[in-house]
Amino acid sequence: MVYILLIFGIIVGLYAIFNNIGGVFSAFQYQDETLVVGKFLQSLLPVIAGAIIVWISALNLYDMLKKK
Repeated sequence: MVYILLIFGIIVGLYAIFNNIGGVFSAFQYQDETLVVGKFLQSLLPVIAGAIIVWISALNLYDMLKKK
């Protein structure tokens, strides 16, 4: 059961990264600097959270498979 949750964590993290990475690059098309910063952070924070979820899930999955 733990393996399924860790794989699900990797999938959710990758979804968060790929779903929001386009917004990071398209945020710079606006003229207003405040809007650029807001759109950039709105897209960057889920990308960072997704990367952390992938990293932790993959590391724990690797450790569990290594012990087995």
